Amino acid sequence: MNSKNNRKVKEFDFTRRDTDLLQTFKTLMDEGYFNEIFEKYRDPATRYAFKVLTLKQVASYKIQLACFRHLNDLKRSICDHDFPFEYDLNDCHLILNFAKLCPDVSVNKPVPLMLWQQAILCLNQGWRTKSDNQKRFTYALISVARTNGKTYLTNILLAYSFLIENAEEYNQDYLYSAPVDKQSIKGWRYIRQTFQQLSNTPGFKKLIKNQRIEVNDETVKNRKTFSNLQRLTANSGQFDAYHFLLAIVDEYGDPHYANGAMGKITSGQVQKVNHETLAISTAYDNPNCPMFRDEKRLTEVLEKDNSREEDRSLLMVWEQDDIAETDRPETWVKSNPLLDLPSMRETLLNGLLDEKAHRSSSGDIYKFQNRNLNMWLATSANKYLRLDDIQQSIVSNFNFESRDCYVGFDLSRFNDDTAVAFVFPYTDDKDQRFFIYQHSFVPTAHSQKSIVLKSQQDGIDYEAAEKQGFATISKNRFGEIDNEVVGQWYLDFVREHNLNVKAFIYDAHLAAPLIEWLSQQCPDVPFVTLRQGTLSLDPPTRELRKMFEMRRISMLDDPILQYSLINASLFENAYGVKVDKESRSAKIDVVDAIIDAISEAQYWFTNPERNEIDSKQPFAGWSQEKIDDYYKNDFSF
Repeated sequence: MNSKNNRKVKEFDFTRRDTDLLQTFKTLMDEGYFNEIFEKYRDPATRYAFKVLTLKQVASYKIQLACFRHLNDLKRSICDHDFPFEYDLNDCHLILNFAKLCPDVSVNKPVPLMLWQQAILCLNQGWRTKSDNQKRFTYALISVARTNGKTYLTNILLAYSFLIENAEEYNQDYLYSAPVDKQSIKGWRYIRQTFQQLSNTPGFKKLIKNQRIEVNDETVKNRKTFSNLQRLTANSGQFDAYHFLLAIVDEYGDPHYANGAMGKITSGQVQKVNHETLAISTAYDNPNCPMFRDEKRLTEVLEKDNSREEDRSLLMVWEQDDIAETDRPETWVKSNPLLDLPSMRETLLNGLLDEKAHRSSSGDIYKFQNRNLNMWLATSANKYLRLDDIQQSIVSNFNFESRDCYVGFDLSRFNDDTAVAFVFPYTDDKDQRFFIYQHSFVPTAHSQKSIVLKSQQDGIDYEAAEKQGFATISKNRFGEIDNEVVGQWYLDFVREHNLNVKAFIYDAHLAAPLIEWLSQQCPDVPFVTLRQGTLSLDPPTRELRKMFEMRRISMLDDPILQYSLINASLFENAYGVKVDKESRSAKIDVVDAIIDAISEAQYWFTNPERNEIDSKQPFAGWSQEKIDDYYKNDFSF
């Protein structure tokens, strides 16, 4: 290929099934596309990127994506005048030289950094805006398994920003945040020790004295510039008072950050020049948290190299790519990059093998996978579904038009959502499959009529879900769900897509008025009650899980649906199983509705006309008292 064509930046979408990341890179290398980059940049981040993508370094898919983005952005910075960022090797040298002098608190002296650690520092500091040389990345999310040196890197970046990069800036706020006070005290001890050791290090002793640095249990103060580094916790509620130049968010995967703390941190930074929020963590046991959502979103950003969405966010995740790698120690370097350090390899590997054996024998191997292999899992032993089964089911689109479907309905009680679920059975290459779709109706009556508070309580961004078409937020002045709105939405959706509803399955409790009205509007649709005991729910509950495990479920990228599936746990008694939730605030209304629909949809493949029954309205004419009595006496415990 001629040099002129090699000057043109190519763009890729790795979400496409016909576009493979590593094969794409190999083709580009063979064409000489990256020759100029290879010759010009020999810094650690670029060398690490080439090493990863040429498979000389074992790395996770997300690290491969981050490396490809770095190389193609280097190409953009040279060949595309409109690309607003450039890579400054001088800033790379500055942070690396500082790191050589910054002590590791575990040994009280500087420790040589591995290539992957140097790459993080260079990517963070080297990418700059062309217009004013400010840091490109205003948000960075770094995730790696436990005991792999996250603290050391955090301390280097924090001390560098406070002492060197912004030493002449006055009245600046800096943040070190951890979920709760106990965790923040531990992290702060390392930060305080770093500054104390630097104050006794040649080259920094005079600098720290001149800046009149004071370190205590809560702050690091620069008495010369009146800048402060604060220790705060996610549940302190004090972030609104500050405009942080650099914010370190430690253990971001902890559920305490689900209270909107990150939004309070970043909202105060919008007026700051050269600001950044650095979130660092290992995967936690509950993926219903802001970190998992950020990681998922930014992974999609990396995959879409042809889009310039969130160009100022950095994502680097060292993790295992597949649960099967649990039994392949040779791959564990993906989540534990310190395994490549000769002096650490034997000790770390033996420790990991011992922990795996211990967790296997005690029946909680998922804890090893989560904590030591940095894998997001639904880790409770009684979780209904595995996270990877849920994630593998997401598709970009589905054609609803003129299909057979089954509808499940779960009516709101107290602060729960009302859920309408559609299950579309179909065959694909002779496999039996289900596509599931839901719409939730969200009350605000018990959350001070505030959808923001309701979202925080439930851990679901309902406003975003409503914009995507997956929810309707209560609009009446009482904050209650209007059954007429629910019924009309259902009728409109069915008519819009010309659906052939084979059965409408519901829990009879409190539903009689709405069901009676709907049955009058849809006289040809069988309305079927489903007893809510384990004896009745066991078959569809097991069927849905089996179809997820066999990869025969598909669904859209619906945050409410995913949240509900992740939250669902199994309750078991002598009569069978059904889904339940582990906490009162957990939302599984959607899952209940889907299982209701599956109870009939599972027979579509063998007997699609089974619901052509005489009594299509089994509760028509019944009093609410009689229905309640039927409901109460129907449990088989």
